Amino acid sequence: MALPAAFSGEASACRRFLLHVNLYIEMQPQRFPTERSKVAFFISLLSGRALDWAQSLWDAASPATQSYARFTAHFLEVFCASSGVLTTADQLLSIRQGDDNVMDYSLRFRTLVASSGWNESALLSIYRLKLNPELKQAMAVHEDSVGLESFIQKSIRLSQRLAACHQTPPQPALDHEPMQLGLQRLS
Repeated sequence: MALPAAFSGEASACRRFLLHVNLYIEMQPQRFPTERSKVAFFISLLSGRALDWAQSLWDAASPATQSYARFTAHFLEVFCASSGVLTTADQLLSIRQGDDNVMDYSLRFRTLVASSGWNESALLSIYRLKLNPELKQAMAVHEDSVGLESFIQKSIRLSQRLAACHQTPPQPALDHEPMQLGLQRLS
């Protein structure tokens, strides 16, 4: 497995960086036998202001450096919680299919669902509500009781069928010979 790329403190890359480090540690537990060795490895991947932050914790022997879970929780508080970034709940409430195809909308929606903590019934209602009007109307006949994933799959299939219906059929090729003037019938 490749070594995770360095993190310098950009909030937009925070969660992705944390995922890569967690996967790296998970796949090589023998390399990180202690909590502190996990923290040290994590710090070794930091640069810029993120490294400055971690160095101050390490040098002060902060309790956060004694536990990987505590360290990563503190890391999330410092680098991933930005006042300019919408919460998952805000994003779920503002997401819309709009002009996107339903597969792109579904991918964005599923990504938010994974960290939402919301129950399936609420998520299904939000998903349905934010579909474009034509698809929302077509999906009105489907019960919510089928579950979120099944509902999403049905919306994708239905959207594909609707798109196929809107395609203009190919025009048949004309095999007629040009009209000939002045020809007489033979009797």
